[in-house]
Amino acid sequence: MKKDCPFCDSHVTAQIFATENGFSALYNHSPILPGHTLIIPDKHTGSLFELNEEEISGFFTFARKVTSFLTDIYRSDAYDWSLQEGVAAGQSVDHLHLHIIPRKPGDLPEGVEWYGKLHEQQSLALDDSERIVLSEREYQEISRAMKEKWDSFVSHQ
Repeated sequence: MKKDCPFCDSHVTAQIFATENGFSALYNHSPILPGHTLIIPDKHTGSLFELNEEEISGFFTFARKVTSFLTDIYRSDAYDWSLQEGVAAGQSVDHLHLHIIPRKPGDLPEGVEWYGKLHEQQSLALDDSERIVLSEREYQEISRAMKEKWDSFVSHQ
């Protein structure tokens, strides 16, 4: 755990909707599209290179399971994954995280690419009026609903 890391903050981790083998899924507080979720290691880890082979396997196996869940509940048959490591790659939080974004045809305006939109959102300050940030109430409601749906999803597997 790292004091200044948002993904290690108990206020943020209270919104986790799924967890498995040391990894968790968290709805993005500033989603670029509905369903935008983050996969994070439970322990503070800054880099994929800090995980051993078993942990890497667990990370991506859990991400695949969460992706299946997200494409199911958001009625999507497509998705994007993005793992940015290092400031030059666009990493904005020094805690390993994988973005999962369910996709549908026409979900972004023509000419707008999801990666550019993700980078744009991350480069704006949290209080910037152009950055989409869910209200605390909305975020908690989405997280609670996601947890209920996740619990149902895993009980039917």
